[in-house]
Amino acid sequence: MSDLIELINSELPQYQCGRCDTPGCKPYAESIINGAPHNRCVPGGQDTLDKITLLMKSESLALDHDYGPKLNTQVAHIIEEDCIGCAKCIDACPVDAITGAANLMHDVIDDLCTGCELCIEPCPVDCIELVDVKNQQSLVARSQSEKFFNLKNELKNRKIKKSKFNKNLKQNIDLAGVINVQLKNRGQDQGKALFNLQVQMLKAQKKDKSLDETDLNSLIEDLKT
Repeated sequence: MSDLIELINSELPQYQCGRCDTPGCKPYAESIINGAPHNRCVPGGQDTLDKITLLMKSESLALDHDYGPKLNTQVAHIIEEDCIGCAKCIDACPVDAITGAANLMHDVIDDLCTGCELCIEPCPVDCIELVDVKNQQSLVARSQSEKFFNLKNELKNRKIKKSKFNKNLKQNIDLAGVINVQLKNRGQDQGKALFNLQVQMLKAQKKDKSLDETDLNSLIEDLKT
């Protein structure tokens, strides 16, 4: 099945435009294998649809233009004097083809831009225009777009994981501080105090959605034995 996904993906135009209701071309290929209609790639046109139909050994379908319109061979261009450095286009670009940082002027790397148009709508000052390019330039950018698409998603996932790790780390540090304070209090039942703190730690995991109610209660009962 993975081979078929790769074959379908290779026939898709690699704009990474998301017009097919999935975030990129390979995710759409995976979605097709899982039952999604294979006629949603309007930018790929009838030729792409026919090739995927053969691969799927499926009946012929008409291109679903509700997922259009088609895309031209183009790149985005930022009008320098109008850019306010909001970074919204950077976040929107699926292949990291826009450089810059918050409050600084942004620029488009032409060799990476697929012309997907996803940066147009988020721009609050309408400073992005589309410039036609030769078909060969568009093909080169799109041929390597998946690599940059995957890299951007990997970095995004790492950022999310790091944020969650930092949150858990802070919770553990806070609980460790409570443990140290309570264990220094010689006047209380240390066994009971330790039990209560272990329960707190388990409840913290539930709050972070690492445990459900059933697992939580089961672990608390285990602590009593």
